[in-house]
Amino acid sequence: MKFLENFGKSILPQKVRINIRNYLRRIGSSQVPYSLYSLVFFLSIILTVIAYFFLVFPAIKTSNPVFLVFMSFLALTFVELILITVVFFSFWTYYEFLIFKRTRMIENVLPDFLEDVSVNLRAGMSFDKSLWNSIRPEFGVLEKEIETVAKKVMAGQDTEQALKDFADKYDSTLLHESMDMIIIGLKSGGNIADIIDKIVKNVKDAHFLNQELIASVTSYVIFIAVVAVVISPVLFALSFNMMQIIQSLGEKLNSGVSTGVVSINFGENKVKSEDFVLFSKLAVLIISGISSIIIADLREGSIKAGLKYVFLFLPISYIIYVVMLKAITALFGFI
Repeated sequence: MKFLENFGKSILPQKVRINIRNYLRRIGSSQVPYSLYSLVFFLSIILTVIAYFFLVFPAIKTSNPVFLVFMSFLALTFVELILITVVFFSFWTYYEFLIFKRTRMIENVLPDFLEDVSVNLRAGMSFDKSLWNSIRPEFGVLEKEIETVAKKVMAGQDTEQALKDFADKYDSTLLHESMDMIIIGLKSGGNIADIIDKIVKNVKDAHFLNQELIASVTSYVIFIAVVAVVISPVLFALSFNMMQIIQSLGEKLNSGVSTGVVSINFGENKVKSEDFVLFSKLAVLIISGISSIIIADLREGSIKAGLKYVFLFLPISYIIYVVMLKAITALFGFI
């Protein structure tokens, strides 16, 4: 494991390591998984070599040595770059989903936390002490973040800057505006408790409006989900069998049908059954994936939440397509 960790550090420049460490703090991780990155890198090399010997080398092995070496270098580089890109995108998608979940968790408990801060302020505590005494385990992610803010303040960092650093970690308009209002109140020296009470009211109103919006688009969400998961797989399965019938009818009509003057010819069948099945499978998966993103945007307000819908929609729609394809094919065969 020590070798993997050292290797992971060696393949990443110092500036990149710093950026990754700062990025991973947004998901609550203080350590960069260098060992995992090294393991994935070695695995990608193994997959690249396997793909080369099974897919590329048989096609160029009869070439002259110079061309063989040149094409081998290009093929290995190209395949490795593709795998690295896929791995990078997979890690990025996973991390963004975790950050989105943490952001939503913070937004959900933010009004309760601010209410506690306001109560502590009215009890005569300073703002810094109010933050510290408002930390409760039920606040989850927000508890850890405010604890970090309080520790920074006790270590001598400016309170406004600590709050700004906390808000900048997350892509949340609600969090940014709330922290900005608190910072303005602290700088102006006004009644910060009254300001926090107004922020709490605004946050609760925003949550209420968000729930109303979700309720108003529920019918659209249900329609899109039914179309993507059920209707499109069934229609593609039905289309396959209709194509089979039309092709069979065309072959029979092409076998010697003539009106005496003009011969009827429906042309050569150029669509293979295997190609149509492959196309329909890809189409079903693409429709399900895009629909899950649309539903996530409607329900959650961000396409980053679409990952959980993707993992739900893709297998269900694919299974329905395969089952309906066999069922409708058997039904048409029986008829």
